[in-house]
This record gives sequence, C-alpha cells and structure tokens, in this order.
Amino acid sequence: MSPPEPSPAPPLASDPPAEQARAWIAWLTSGAVDAPRMEDFERWLAVPGHRRAFEYERQLWRVLGPPVAEEARLAPRPGRRRARLSLAAAAALALLWVSPEAWLRLRADHRTGTAVATVALPDGSAAVLDADSAIAVDYSDTQRVVRLLHGRVWFKVAPGHPQPFRVLAQGGVVEDISTAFAVATAADGVETEVEQGQVRVAARADGGWTYLLAGQRAGFARGGAVQRHPDRAPDRIAAWREGELLLDSTPVADAVAQLARYRDGATFVRGDLSTLPAVNAALRVDQPEQALDVLAATAGLELIRLPMGAVIVQVATQDRTTPR
Repeated sequence: MSPPEPSPAPPLASDPPAEQARAWIAWLTSGAVDAPRMEDFERWLAVPGHRRAFEYERQLWRVLGPPVAEEARLAPRPGRRRARLSLAAAAALALLWVSPEAWLRLRADHRTGTAVATVALPDGSAAVLDADSAIAVDYSDTQRVVRLLHGRVWFKVAPGHPQPFRVLAQGGVVEDISTAFAVATAADGVETEVEQGQVRVAARADGGWTYLLAGQRAGFARGGAVQRHPDRAPDRIAAWREGELLLDSTPVADAVAQLARYRDGATFVRGDLSTLPAVNAALRVDQPEQALDVLAATAGLELIRLPMGAVIVQVATQDRTTPR
C-alpha cells in the first residue's frame, strides 16, 4: 500500500501511523497521484487509527506546508523555515494543477461525493453540503469561519454566540446576522440566497456590505462587486436538500453540469449545447439517471451510455430524439 515513486518518503508498514500519514501527504503533494495508489490510500485510511493520524498531520500541513520526511530528519538551521514554506508553496501550486481532487482532500475538513450530506459544526450550527462540495472549518475564541472550497452549502446558524459567523469564498465574505442561507461557488463567481432572516455580503474583505433578507439573492465575481439577482421564493431555496433540482430558465449546458455532480459515472458533453433553448424543470437528484433522461427528452438531447456509468451528452439529431 505504498505510494509510487517519486514520492518523497513512501510509507512503510513498520512506520508509526504519524510517519505513514506524513508520507501519504508528501505523495499527495508530489504530483504523482494516480487512481490505483489512491485506492491504496483509501484502504490505508480505513485502518483504525490511521484517519485520525492523517487528519492531525493534514492540519499541520495546512499551517506549515507539506511535511517532507527528508527535511524532518535534518537538524534545524537558519533559513530552513523559509525554504520549507517556499517548497510548500511550489508543491501546493503543482498539486492544484495536477490533481484538484487531491488538493481538495488536503484542504477540506468535510467533502461530499455524489450525495448530499449534513455536517454538525462545533457551535451547533448545521451545514448541508450538496454533492461535489467541500468546506474547511476554522473556529476559535474570536471567530466562526467556514471556507467554501467547492460546490454549494446551506447553513442553519446557531444563535446566541458572540463570534460572527462568516462564509469565505473566492475572496468575498457572507456574514450571518440571524438566518438560514445558502452559498454556492462556480467558475464565474459566488451566489448567496437567503431562506430566513438576514445576511450581508461583500465581494472583498474590505469592501462595502450588501444586505439581503429572506427570498433575496446576490452574487459576485472574484475581485468584482456584489450584484443583486431576482428574488426567489424562500421555499425554493436550496431545494436540492430535499432531493429536488429546480431549473429556472437554465442554459442546457448548466443543467447537464448540475446533474453530473449527482452521477457516479463521468458525464461528457459533445458539441455546442448553447443553441438549445433554456429549460425549466424540476428533477429528482436522488434519481440522477432518470433525471438525465427527463432532461434529454425535454431539452432535445441525445444520451450515449458507455460502460462504467459514463455518458456522452449531445444535441439530438432530427431522426433520433429519444435518449438511449
């Protein structure tokens, strides 16, 4: 179950769990991540005591950078910390480029696959993560911070705490005032929508606040300004928590991408879907294959199903309008 070369320090079965965990982290940051060894890593995590050791070492990595085993054997010397931090930055950039999944694994405290999951936060608040989502939790005596790393999350914030509750995403911040709200990240920015109470939103940490009440929505792009979006009925906000995906004048390509997060197999788009009319639909994400069939029939798509759950989505030809 050892990671492949060029791992800086492959774990040995005779090593203590902490040393094995550091070796796995070094492998994850090495740029040599591959599927077979990732399966070995998952099996290693399943051994009692290993996940706890990995989480502890991962938290150290988030503060100091990758704990490369070779450096750990060297005596302290002037400038060592600076060199280590430079190595950590380079390794982090390489990891982000080569394996976004491994990068998320190291940064996230909670992440989901193809299913929705509820997480209890340390203050009694609840975070419901949509499929393909990830958060990091940073609580202290002075703050309650959740970093939305990927996907979308609905929050029900526990009242009665002196520390503000903030969600950080793409350089901006969403701060709870007393509410339940959802935050979603995408390639083009961040969107916030309020189900109950009130929040305030800023596109930058030092930017001006935009206040939102129940049913109100706003978004921002990284480094941009907060823009108000059309209001939405509170009972339609974060409907995916109940297994429903509501599409309101949604581009077909976006609808396919949203459904893909709930599928076990890969979803590929062939050709340009932008010529198709936007869709309005209510789909069951707890039945993603049937939902994809419904979307195909509604939007004029053809589905080509492949082994291992993969599917190719393309515009249907005139003589073939039903999915297969």
